[in-house]
Amino acid sequence: MIRILSLAFLVLFGSCSKHPVFNRDYARIDVGPGPEDMALDTMNGHERLIISCSERRTEDHSKNGFYDYNLSSENLVKLTIEELPSTISLRPHGIDIGLVDGKKLLYCVNHEKNEIDFPPTGRQSILVFELLNNRVVFLEQLTSDILISPNDVCADNQGGFYVSNDSGKRNNLWEKLFALKRSFVVHYNGKSWRAVGDKLKYANGVGVKDGRLYITGTQEKNVISFQINADGTYSDREEIPCLKGNDNITFHGNKLVTTAHLDFMKFMKHVKHADKPSPCAVYSVDLKTNALDTLYLDNGSVLSAASTGLIYDGNLYISQVFNPFILRVPLSK
Repeated sequence: MIRILSLAFLVLFGSCSKHPVFNRDYARIDVGPGPEDMALDTMNGHERLIISCSERRTEDHSKNGFYDYNLSSENLVKLTIEELPSTISLRPHGIDIGLVDGKKLLYCVNHEKNEIDFPPTGRQSILVFELLNNRVVFLEQLTSDILISPNDVCADNQGGFYVSNDSGKRNNLWEKLFALKRSFVVHYNGKSWRAVGDKLKYANGVGVKDGRLYITGTQEKNVISFQINADGTYSDREEIPCLKGNDNITFHGNKLVTTAHLDFMKFMKHVKHADKPSPCAVYSVDLKTNALDTLYLDNGSVLSAASTGLIYDGNLYISQVFNPFILRVPLSK
C-alpha cells in the first residue's frame, strides 16, 4: 500500500516537462555496478579517479568495491581491499579522499542491510581505508547513533570529515517526498560527533572549500554554505540559488559542480529498471558571482540519474547511481 501511494504521489507531483537528448561528443567508460560517487586523486604522482561502486538492484555484490580509472592511460582496475573484517559487508556509497599525517585516506559511507544484527535498518557507518597505489587497506569502521541515514562524506582537511544524513529516519521515503526538514549534516572531528547547521530537505552532497562547508539538498532550491570557525562553530550562513534535485559536490577552481535529478517520478522507475531513463543535469555554480552554467543535460537516454560531476583537464566525468558506466564529456575550450 505504501508503494502504491508513493507512486501515486510521484505521478501527481512529478515533473512533466520534456528534456532533450544529449547530442554532444562523449565516451562511455564501463566500470562496476552503481558508480554513485568518485573522487579525484592527483597526489603522489597519481592522475586517477577512484570510483565507488555498489550493486543496488540485485543481491549480487561480487563486483562491489573501489575502481581506479587512470586518466592518462585510460586503464581501469578494481583495487584490492586488504584487512577488511569478514564481519563487514561492503556496500559503498559516497566517498572522499583526505591527506592525514602523510597518509592518503579514503572515507566511504557504507550501508549494511543486516537488519537482524542491527535493527531496525542495518548498520550505517563510515569506513576508513589507507589508499595506496593499487590497493586499499582497511583502518577502521566508525559508527554513531547520530549517523542515521548517511549519504555523502567529505574530508574536513583536519583529520575529520562531514557526513550528510539524507533523512531523520533511515532512508525515509515520506520525508523525501514531502520535502520535510528532518535531514542534517554531522561532523566527526576524530574524537566525537556533532550536528552542523540547520535541518534540511533531503541533505545530500557535502564539500569543503576555502574554509566553508557547502551542502546540497535534493529537495532544496539553494546550495547552502557556512563559514567554519576555528573554535568549531559555524557562522555566516549563505544560500546560492540552484536547480532542484541536487546530488554530490565537487569543485573546479572557484566553481562548485553538482548534478540534478530532474524528474523524481522517472528516477523512482529507474531505481528498479535499468532501461527506464531518468532525466538529469550536471552544472556548475560560480562561488563568486553565483552564476549557473549547464555542463550536461539529458533525458536519460545517454546516462540516467547522474550523481557526480567532476572536471579534470578539459573533460567532464559523470557518474550515476545505478548503471555500470560513467561518461567522459569534452568541454568547450
